[in-house]
Amino acid sequence: MAVSHSPASDVSPTSEPLLVLFTEAPERSALLSELHGLLASASAEAPLPERLAWLERLVRWLRAGGAVPSRRGLLAPVESAGSARLRLLVEVLTQVPVWREAVRDVVSTSLAETSALRLLSEPGLSTGRGLLGDLVARLGQRLVPAVADERELAPWVWRLLPGAEDGAWLEELSEEHVRALHTLLGADCFAPLGTSVEDAVAVLAARASALGLAGDVLSRLPPAPLAHSAFVQLPRACEALRVAVRGGASEQVLEREREACAEVIARCHAARRAVLHHLHAHAVDTDLVYRLELLGQLLERLEALLWLLAPDEAQRLPCGAVRLLASLVRAHARGRSIAGLFRGSVRCISRRIFEHTGEVGRHYITTSLDDYHRLVGAAAGGGLLTAGTAAFKLLIGFAALPLFFQGLAASANYAFSFLLIQVLGFTLATKQPSMTAAALAASLDVKAGDTGMRSLVAHLASITRSQLASVFGNLGAVVTTATFVGIALQALRGQSLLERHEAEYVVRSLHPFRSGTLLFAALTGVLLWCSSVFGGWLENWVHYRRVPEALARHPGVIHLLGEARARRLGTALARHACGLGANVSLGVLLGMTPVLGQFFGLPLDVRHVTLSAGTLTFAGAALGPEWLLTPDFLWAVAGLVLVGVINLGVSFGLGLSAAVRARGLEPVGVLRLARVVLAGGIRSLSDFVLPPQPLQPARRPASPLAVRSAARARPPRRARQEGTSAHS
Repeated sequence: MAVSHSPASDVSPTSEPLLVLFTEAPERSALLSELHGLLASASAEAPLPERLAWLERLVRWLRAGGAVPSRRGLLAPVESAGSARLRLLVEVLTQVPVWREAVRDVVSTSLAETSALRLLSEPGLSTGRGLLGDLVARLGQRLVPAVADERELAPWVWRLLPGAEDGAWLEELSEEHVRALHTLLGADCFAPLGTSVEDAVAVLAARASALGLAGDVLSRLPPAPLAHSAFVQLPRACEALRVAVRGGASEQVLEREREACAEVIARCHAARRAVLHHLHAHAVDTDLVYRLELLGQLLERLEALLWLLAPDEAQRLPCGAVRLLASLVRAHARGRSIAGLFRGSVRCISRRIFEHTGEVGRHYITTSLDDYHRLVGAAAGGGLLTAGTAAFKLLIGFAALPLFFQGLAASANYAFSFLLIQVLGFTLATKQPSMTAAALAASLDVKAGDTGMRSLVAHLASITRSQLASVFGNLGAVVTTATFVGIALQALRGQSLLERHEAEYVVRSLHPFRSGTLLFAALTGVLLWCSSVFGGWLENWVHYRRVPEALARHPGVIHLLGEARARRLGTALARHACGLGANVSLGVLLGMTPVLGQFFGLPLDVRHVTLSAGTLTFAGAALGPEWLLTPDFLWAVAGLVLVGVINLGVSFGLGLSAAVRARGLEPVGVLRLARVVLAGGIRSLSDFVLPPQPLQPARRPASPLAVRSAARARPPRRARQEGTSAHS
């Protein structure tokens, strides 16, 4: 039998006795000695565990590293170690028929007595338990590994090839040597795998059909008779191809059945993409996205198995089988990852969340002077209400309530205040960064070139000056209001809102270096970002569950409010779901975090810049003017400034990085961005701080009729010159 060899083989091994191979090169003879002992121990009469153990030793010999010289001691320059050892195995089996028959018998009997169904149909694919069910299953598998069944081929393969790098090793094997080994052992040796391929095709087609015919999938597809659905036709098309292969049909019949299967699978892919597009356009459900990803993986695996079942080129079958095994090994490695379980589904819903928060964030970005003034006014209104929130916060904090009720009262105070700010159309500066960061994320996919970078810088300047306007509006209003309230209480009651020792405690708690103010400010920035994520999630959940429509049609709500008010309630919920979730969650996070810290003995607290400005102002009013220039109070003011910077910076940074990852964008380098900003000079830097310049009214072009009239009314040039001379 003629066997092709790599260029590193200098002489055909069939032309010399085996003894010569052991005497030409010492390194080569050592490898041949190992292989001789391994092949001599092959026995098809041994029990199945011993045969599988022998095959395991053979594969481990192939996997061993190190250079494999040719018969003259030369090294193949481009041949991997695995391919070189496979070449050596092919040479020896070609030369020694007894060993070749022994290996063939061991492989064929082992495959005949084991099942490859799980190997072909399970790696990387969920078993249909859903996202949480698969999470529990993977955690349980890590804690208590499953007992391997010796009649299953899959555990043996995973023991030999456990990681993704093993898949890369399989792909590096030379196709020439793989085909040579397949020819030596014969197609009949691998015939038992054909039955497993047929069974796996039937299983995967049925699972894909069940996922595609789920109610929440069909409801997002255009209405059509169920008999025309590709998911109904998929198992039938696969079964028709299997029957044609088993019946030995002609190549024309097989080609027709292959095309029918390919057409049905393409329609299944199109339906899956249509459902994903509907989810992106309306609302996303994590479990449904997870099932759609599983559907895509099932269809891809089904396509590979259908090709193995009826290959269009028989000579490519061995190499195709090796590539499929490599993909199965990588899929098995991914299937054990807990992070990979959530990656696709969470990315999809996070993109939806950050796209919506980005839409909300665009309302906080001012590009005109009128918008800037409206934002400052809304921020002043938010600061006015926050002064009352700060007053209630101090009363609750020093009221010595039980721990749980203290947190509950603080949460209700914050949540009610934030909701009132939203209802009245005011704004709070600390809520903006995570939302404007999501709006900025889409602008970070900037190509090389000055035009795109200048546009990005202009967008960033608009965000920065809008954020500063909100901060100054909030702080100016809250300080003014708290000062007025403090003076009024002192005049009316003869005492301030706080006792002196309470006011001193407030001042000391804001010292940037003698307290945990800076760490608490960073924690508050994280909480601000978390509240925006929860608001986006609630908005998505409300739209996915169609809660506004349900409220508008609910008999009890209609009976209580009337049909028109029920519709308005549903519309209001759809419009304000994100703000409702963000405000309530932020109130609970700010109110309960210190309580939970005390409960667990952790020094946790929150520092919100607007609320802290209100409490510090009340403390200053209680201590009197003589305290305003003391070092402790000035340090507290410096701490307040740092709290604002950290609040906004942490929230903006988290929002931007999360939105960039959710969109799959490449962020722009900070140094590159800074060079573009500095290149614009003072004018570019001032755009980040000063209000936008008012737009100059464009001069309307004169109509042709007006131009002609003016020309007739104007005297000729010579007459004008004469008149000028006479006047002189």
